[in-house]
Amino acid sequence: MAALPFWLLAPGRMVEMSNALTATGGFAIDGMQGAMKLATAMASAKMVPQHLQGSPGDCLMVIEQAMRWQMSPFAVAQATAVVRGKMCFEGKLVAAAIQTSGILEGRLRYDFEGDGENRKVICSGHIRGESKERTVEVTLEGAKTNNEWWTKTPDQMLAYHAARVWARRHAPEVMLGVYSPDEFDEPRNQREAIDVTPDAHATPTPPVQRELTEEERHERYVALYTRRANTCTNTECCDGLWKAWDEKIDQAREMGKPIPPGTVDAVRNIISERIEAFKEKAYTNAPVDGVPA
Repeated sequence: MAALPFWLLAPGRMVEMSNALTATGGFAIDGMQGAMKLATAMASAKMVPQHLQGSPGDCLMVIEQAMRWQMSPFAVAQATAVVRGKMCFEGKLVAAAIQTSGILEGRLRYDFEGDGENRKVICSGHIRGESKERTVEVTLEGAKTNNEWWTKTPDQMLAYHAARVWARRHAPEVMLGVYSPDEFDEPRNQREAIDVTPDAHATPTPPVQRELTEEERHERYVALYTRRANTCTNTECCDGLWKAWDEKIDQAREMGKPIPPGTVDAVRNIISERIEAFKEKAYTNAPVDGVPA
């Protein structure tokens, strides 16, 4: 049996293989022991990034991530950085990981619109087995941070950011435990938290003449809570959103029109993602390394 590159072996399925070079030039690995040996060798290399030199444990983390993404561990290592005590992966690497994950038919598509501060990108991807593309929209105003690369190459940064947002929303398994440096940058413009409490004096919304389909309800809820989550600037606001969503779920159930589990989870994931981002920013006040995303 010919040896396979070790990063083509899914975690939990590592089998005994020789340490010979494969035809593709990758390394084979002999289980966990082989991974640890490679991590030790990587840590002793002078050409890996400085934060990995002399640290087999961090190198092992890179190797494991490379296996998940089916990539060369040395290529992944070159696109890492340490930001506020966290291992981060550059935006271009994250975008590449989505492509190599095998979940897409074709590639992610980026459609840019507008100019200047009104610039935005719509990122679309067709997940295998589904009939419709899934999309996310990212605006320059909402995504831009004080990182100088947003000024130098705004479209490139928008594309990387949109790819990450797309994956977190539609393919979270690809992004599990993965962060890029610009996620730790402070937003350029902070907004006030919104009050999600219904206005007692607001004019009642006219009744909908046609009952919405489950797909339409899903799209409306996701769009609504995405907008609300994006305006939150702290975890308290997100907690309020979570409570409001739970109340909406109970209300729909009492009315005999329960919200589908897929929609419930989708909205909770949106809020959880926002909470996670705030918690990571609060993790430490150490300065951010000047590494482009």
